[in-house]
Amino acid sequence: MTKRTLFDNSVKALVLAAALLTTVVVFGIFYFLLSEGFRIFTYISPSEFFLNAEWYPVDRAPDFGVLALLVGTLSITGLTLFISVPMGFVVSIYLSEFSGSRTRNTIKSIVEFVAGMPSVVLGSFGLRYLSRWILETFPSAWTGLNILNASIVLSVLAMPYFVTLMEDSFRDVSKDQREASLSLGATQTATVFRVVVPQARSGVMNAIIIGANRVIGETMVVLMVAGGAAMIPTSVLDPVRPMTAAIAGEMGEVAIGSAHYHALFMIGVVLLMFSTVFTIIAMRLKKSRRR
Repeated sequence: MTKRTLFDNSVKALVLAAALLTTVVVFGIFYFLLSEGFRIFTYISPSEFFLNAEWYPVDRAPDFGVLALLVGTLSITGLTLFISVPMGFVVSIYLSEFSGSRTRNTIKSIVEFVAGMPSVVLGSFGLRYLSRWILETFPSAWTGLNILNASIVLSVLAMPYFVTLMEDSFRDVSKDQREASLSLGATQTATVFRVVVPQARSGVMNAIIIGANRVIGETMVVLMVAGGAAMIPTSVLDPVRPMTAAIAGEMGEVAIGSAHYHALFMIGVVLLMFSTVFTIIAMRLKKSRRR
């Protein structure tokens, strides 16, 4: 056996071992979460856990209803996508189709800088300044830490994902299709919105799914500026307690093996289900984009 053959076989074995180890670790995490989380149903029924809006994890007469936490998570995610997706779409269109190389490089540098900014820094900005602005702008808000605050901060955090992924989708559209549209008399704007955007729609949807997955899993920002109230909101000015904030804020003080402990792990299972569904959708969109 030559040295080159030995080296190739060694690399293949190393890659295979790494892949197997990763698979074992992932399934181990799934098993750990599921085994710890489903034990909550020895204390309460699934309907009481998912349909009860009272989250009151105390020693006497506790309530472990996750509905308010789930609604808080979805409300922040929805408003964040409502703010950041149109902005990311416009910026990515401009970078891909209209900007010069110098302007594009400058904006890309800013986007990359924001992507590398720690979430705790953005959370501190929302806690110190954005909360004051909300109280001054909306007299009906009784606290500046609410859905609107968390959504604005998360929009800044999610923008780099939308801009980068959407721009890549637009730039992947064949140059020949652009030139064919322009040669038939279409303007550049018409070419962008009638040729480029329809061709890149699967990539745009993929960017939205990945960004939503990122927003749902964010912890530090919502822990700092969402308000921390386990209640079903009636407006964007209400404070909420998302699922990630509940896990981060309570796991360090809970008794291991208690009902509260298993309820927090079950919240983790719910988040894992969201992440899995979004990942599957993103993979299917990526496959359709390749076709």
